[in-house]
Amino acid sequence: MPDALGGDVLELRARVLDLEQRLSQLADAEEQLSGAKAQAQALLDNIPHMAWMKNTRGAFLAVNEGFARACGYERVDILGKTDRDVWPLEHAERYMADDLRVMASGEKFFVEETIREGGDVKWFETFKTPIRNSRGMIIGTVGLARDITDKKRAEEQQRQLERRMQETQKLESLGVLAGGIAHDFNNLLVGVLANADLVLDALAATEENATVRERVTDIKNAALHAAGLTNQMLAYSGRGHFDVRPISLNEMIDGMGHLLSASISKKAQVRYDLADALPAVQADVAQMHQVIMNLITNASDALQDQTGVIQVRTGIETVGDAVPDLYGPTPLARGPYVFLEVADDGCGMDDETRARLFEPFFTTKFSGRGLGLSTVQGIVRGHGGGISLKTGPNQGTVIKVFLPSADRLPPVPIRKESRPGTEWTGSGLVLLVDDDERVRVVTELLLRSIGFDVLSVATGREAIAEFERRAHELRLVMLDLTMPDLGGEQVLRELRQRRPDIPVLLCSGYSEEDTQSRIARQHTASFLQKPYPFDLLKARLRDLLGCP
Repeated sequence: MPDALGGDVLELRARVLDLEQRLSQLADAEEQLSGAKAQAQALLDNIPHMAWMKNTRGAFLAVNEGFARACGYERVDILGKTDRDVWPLEHAERYMADDLRVMASGEKFFVEETIREGGDVKWFETFKTPIRNSRGMIIGTVGLARDITDKKRAEEQQRQLERRMQETQKLESLGVLAGGIAHDFNNLLVGVLANADLVLDALAATEENATVRERVTDIKNAALHAAGLTNQMLAYSGRGHFDVRPISLNEMIDGMGHLLSASISKKAQVRYDLADALPAVQADVAQMHQVIMNLITNASDALQDQTGVIQVRTGIETVGDAVPDLYGPTPLARGPYVFLEVADDGCGMDDETRARLFEPFFTTKFSGRGLGLSTVQGIVRGHGGGISLKTGPNQGTVIKVFLPSADRLPPVPIRKESRPGTEWTGSGLVLLVDDDERVRVVTELLLRSIGFDVLSVATGREAIAEFERRAHELRLVMLDLTMPDLGGEQVLRELRQRRPDIPVLLCSGYSEEDTQSRIARQHTASFLQKPYPFDLLKARLRDLLGCP
């Protein structure tokens, strides 16, 4: 018995020793596991982005401080919970579906996604990877999410800048094209108008000539109408002729009431909300008239012959850093602006139509030139203003035109044209310089009909040579600005050096504003835009020569 008992004691001691050894190993393992968890947590906390680990059920095993801050919870409160417990359901379902995809495929997963927080949108770049044990079995997922909102916003700003640059280049190219076409057409119209005037002068106002005179008058009126179209093209290109003065938009709109009612659909109801004590704007009356007409008639067209309302509103608005929905590449300068807003409850526009709305020759109408709104844009741009556009399919359209308040611009003197009587005649030698033969021929006829002698040349070099030879005889120089060898401004400079007092009448198919930007102040001269009626030519010559 004692021996048996002793054997049992020894065996018990051996088991105790074995148990103690296993407990020690377990403690060591727990310490190692705790150390590994601490290292893993330290690694997560040192990641400057959101980081986390989940098990196969989607419960969080570990998260870093960045993740906890984004969730709005304490880190310890997240452990053991799932995405449904810490994120809005819409986001949680998407995140859990991504986890299942990673565990099913066993492959890494990457996605760029947005999270909307109130009115703010944030962008995140998310990476997820499966976690495997020593036997290669997937036991969970680990993830990393990086906030790339600033990067996305910078990329969007860069894209907007590139779009603005492209829009600017497109507008400049189209402007150059429109201005060039208008210039060439104006040269052609000089011949039509001048010949019509010469024929009318040659035909006595008798009963037998009445029909012929009527037909020639129709030709002249058609040419004047064509000149109006070319001026629309110049306005689009920003090179139109502006007779700028302080005007009231409210008075213009009031004065156009009868004309507007006759120009729009009978089913359209126009409502006016015109601000009291509205400041004046420095603008060209005719151009503003065209802007108002185009905006309201386009609003009427948008109703598509349905009953609807057109709201016309004016007011003053102070522009800060940006104007919402501003159309075009150029931002508005800070300051007070008078605005004209035309809104309709018509069909609205899709994104494609909206993007092309102000392009020249683009139209959604069955008939039309497509110059209306592109001309509006050119006029507004030429006046230092801007246009905002809000629209959508079946949501109507709101177009808002901003124009600088008159008190922000210096007053522009208004030059009044004198109108000579038909009995006035000229005398002396005129040097006529124009590279277009048709313009030279017909202008020479006009000048001779007034009483001048004419020396005509086709190039700037010929003009300088003839001027040196006969400067003492010349009473006047009529000089085209656009020539192939020497430009009109260079010729003018050479003539002024040789005889500073010589009267010079500059002519161009471009506007006077465009001319003044090219001619040095010390070489200023009188200007006449092509095409010009005969009476206006005589008036300008008489004023230039100082004749009573």
